[in-house]
Amino acid sequence: MSEPRPVRLPNGGTLSCDTCRNDVFEEYRWKLQTTGMTFFNLDWANRDATCFVCTSCRRIHWFHL
Repeated sequence: MSEPRPVRLPNGGTLSCDTCRNDVFEEYRWKLQTTGMTFFNLDWANRDATCFVCTSCRRIHWFHL
């Protein structure tokens, strides 16, 4: 987890929550689990997603960066 902060998007804009319009987020990295990789015990090889959690309403915004 990182310190809550505004998030700059690749197009130059800033991220705002779709639910409450807040613009401050905590950043997390989460594994994208797949059934096949789990079956073969290779979860570590799955891709990561960058997730920004709204500090106001706690909605999660997922990105594959």
